[in-house]
Amino acid sequence: MNQDNMNAQYRRLLDDLFTNAERDVRLARAVGDRAGKAKAQARLETLRAALEIYAACHVHAHGERPWPREVAP
Repeated sequence: MNQDNMNAQYRRLLDDLFTNAERDVRLARAVGDRAGKAKAQARLETLRAALEIYAACHVHAHGERPWPREVAP
């Protein structure tokens, strides 16, 4: 598997993770579950923070991001 394929696979996985986390926030908000919304929002923010920490560590160790940021079309 080449780097482009690995990046594409990684992006698909992340898209699904973020889609599910964002959906959980929206669902909790829609039903008026404040505690559920806070918990879902915390999970979403933790996911974002964990990925940024990983990326920063990779940059520090290897001098580049572990995956390229998508270029806007």
